Amino acid sequence: MSEALFDYRLRVSPKARHIRLRVTVQGGLEVVVPRGYDQTKIPKLLEKKKHWIRAALDRAEENRKFFEPEPAWRLPIQIKFPSVGVVWHVEKKESEAEWAAVREVGEGRLLVFGQIDDQKESREALGRWLMRQTREHLIPRLQTLSLKTGLKYKRVFVKRQRTRWASCSRHGTISLNAKLLFLPSQVVDYVMIHELCHTREMSHSRRFWDLLEQQFPGYREFDDQLRKMWKTVPRWAM
Repeated sequence: MSEALFDYRLRVSPKARHIRLRVTVQGGLEVVVPRGYDQTKIPKLLEKKKHWIRAALDRAEENRKFFEPEPAWRLPIQIKFPSVGVVWHVEKKESEAEWAAVREVGEGRLLVFGQIDDQKESREALGRWLMRQTREHLIPRLQTLSLKTGLKYKRVFVKRQRTRWASCSRHGTISLNAKLLFLPSQVVDYVMIHELCHTREMSHSRRFWDLLEQQFPGYREFDDQLRKMWKTVPRWAM
C-alpha cells in the first residue's frame, strides 16, 4: 500500500454506499468507506483530492482558535527564527508609558519595555519588530532566489496573513508572511520559489508544477508539510 499524503482517521460505515471525505476542527480529516471497501485505493484518492483537502484543513486550523480557550497572556522568554538560525532571549522592563516597544539591546537579546502586561500593546510592539526582522532577513533572500532561478518579480510586500504563507499577484507583486521566520530554512526557500514560479505561470497548471519541479526538485515533501506548520507559529505572532 502506498503512503497517504495526509494523516486521516478511517471510519467504516455499514450505511455508506460510496467513499466520503470529511474535515472537522476536532477530528481533522476523516475518510468514511463502505464495508468491504478496498482500502489500498485511499492514498490515490487523497492525491486526487489534495487541493480540496488542503484548503479544508487550512480552514479548520483557522477555526480551531474559536474552540480553544485563550491562555493567559505572557511575554515569550525566547524567540526562535529557524529560517535564519537566530535565537532571541527576551528581557522585560515595565514602565508608566502608555505603550509598549521592542529594542534590540545586544547580540541575541531583546528588550520589551513599557506596558508589558497589556496584551494588545505588547503584541503590537512584537508584531512591528517581527515585520522589521522579515524585511531585514527575508526580502534579501527572495532577491537572491530570484537571481538564482531567473524568475523576476516586480515588487515585494511584507504582511501578516492569517491563512497564506505568501502570495503572488498577476502583476508580479509578491507578498511574504512575516510568520515565515518561524519555519525551517528549506521550507522558506520552497515558499519563495513557489511564488516566484507564479510570476511565470499564475495558475496551478501542469506547466506550473513542471516549472516548480525544475526549480525545486522534491517540492512535494515541503508542500505537504506546510499545512501543519501553522502550529509552529507562537500565539503572540498570530
